[in-house]
Amino acid sequence: MNIIYPLFYTLLGLTLGSFFNVVIDRLPEGQSILAPASHCEACKRRLTPLEMIPILSYIFLRGRCRTCHEKISPRSLVVEIITGLLFLLTWLRFGPGWETLLYSFYGSLLIVIGGIDLEHQKILNILIYPAIGISIIMILVLHRGDLWMMFLGGLIGFGVLLLIAIIAPGAMGMGDVKLMLFLGFINGYPEIVITLFTAFVLGGLVSGILLALKKISKKDAIAFGPFLAAAGMFTLLYGTRVLEWYLRRIGG
Repeated sequence: MNIIYPLFYTLLGLTLGSFFNVVIDRLPEGQSILAPASHCEACKRRLTPLEMIPILSYIFLRGRCRTCHEKISPRSLVVEIITGLLFLLTWLRFGPGWETLLYSFYGSLLIVIGGIDLEHQKILNILIYPAIGISIIMILVLHRGDLWMMFLGGLIGFGVLLLIAIIAPGAMGMGDVKLMLFLGFINGYPEIVITLFTAFVLGGLVSGILLALKKISKKDAIAFGPFLAAAGMFTLLYGTRVLEWYLRRIGG
């Protein structure tokens, strides 16, 4: 029974990941995420239920449409795996309870926001503004004892990225600044420092690898939103443990 619950929750994440792919595809284009039904973008054929089974359908179809053989973006598979992994790790970290539901919701938002930013180089206001609003409501409902520390996290995160955007125009978009405000509100202080550190380290490492492999040039812009999203979710799951470990280290 202890295995069944996390397994079921992981399958839920995989299923939602399939839907998140639809959101990532359609929302930046201003299309409905509910209609029309899922279909091949090339031949417009409606997908069957078997073709929408997370992960397995991609593997069995070998990443191509069954009818026209048009290649399916590997991003579809990646998003499903990441979402399923997110739900599994969240369950293993917090177990049944409000934290698991809330942090899975936050993580789902971050997957969609990061996925859209990676492909379109923009963070949509239609996602980030409601996310900020929900995070504020959750602070007032669930974190009244740490109210000011949660708001301080948002202000610090927002302030750091806004300062970078002002000092170095073009280095940081306002979408990133607003995303950092959201991450600060859901992580609070001092955990937001872990988010900032992790995001910059991840961004630097990936950029360095891509430069070394000559996949990008020094003039190419790289979306920072996915690194912020990954760092924010890592902090939600493990930030407290990282902070406790660090305090033990410096305390001798």
